Amino acid sequence: MNSSDSSTWGIGDVARRTGVTERTLRYYEELGLLAPVRDGGGRRRYDGGDLDRLYRIRLLRELGTPLGDVEPDAADLLHLSRQHLADLDRQMAELARVRERVRAVEDRLLHGALLGDDALLDLLSGLSAEEPAVTRRTTLLVYRDIAAAHSYLVDVFGLAPGPIEYGGDRAVHGEVHAGDGVVWLHREASEHRMVSPLTTGSVTASLAILVDDVDAHHARVAATGASIDYLPTDMPYGVREYSVRDPEGHLWSFQTPIEEPASS
Repeated sequence: MNSSDSSTWGIGDVARRTGVTERTLRYYEELGLLAPVRDGGGRRRYDGGDLDRLYRIRLLRELGTPLGDVEPDAADLLHLSRQHLADLDRQMAELARVRERVRAVEDRLLHGALLGDDALLDLLSGLSAEEPAVTRRTTLLVYRDIAAAHSYLVDVFGLAPGPIEYGGDRAVHGEVHAGDGVVWLHREASEHRMVSPLTTGSVTASLAILVDDVDAHHARVAATGASIDYLPTDMPYGVREYSVRDPEGHLWSFQTPIEEPASS
């Protein structure tokens, strides 16, 4: 390790040892899941407590917990470890079943037998899907002033800040995080017919974001003088929702699911 302190690790050390990218580690920090200290040079230093939290976070994610529901401090490590072992045992049992099917086919081929349809179907069932898996969504919105939009979405809407990239003095790309999704702020690009609503005077898409308390979110956003399209309303599709325009005219809807009354 290239660490000057044997009891703490730099972000590069942690990324190399764990396989968790530096980008992901920074994102966990933005979400408040990790809080490494900084050394005199402003560099992140991870201690044993940070590594314990990272292990809990990764276990919860591995077990299918949505990132917005991850609470590493509330997680019982023994229970999580047992769940992880059970999941690994399930995967190993399935691999053993697949291996036995392949071994049986190999044995038949070694003895000169032809493969029947059932054997071929068994082999196919043990292969992974050919189609690439969808792993994450990224939403892209076009802005004339990316830096100003980034500040507004973070300060007013309460989205988590991501990086901003500059070309000279002008921001050319930005990112904000909404729960487990990311929104890219893209420059206007006439060559791709990508323009801000400021240019067209209309929008062709809008975003819907789930929040814990839509009325409280509305109250906070409205207090800034934001352009509210309609107030929080119970919708027939099962959410309480309000909509608001950002300064360039993109339409955002914030929602909270309506709890169904308990049946008597």
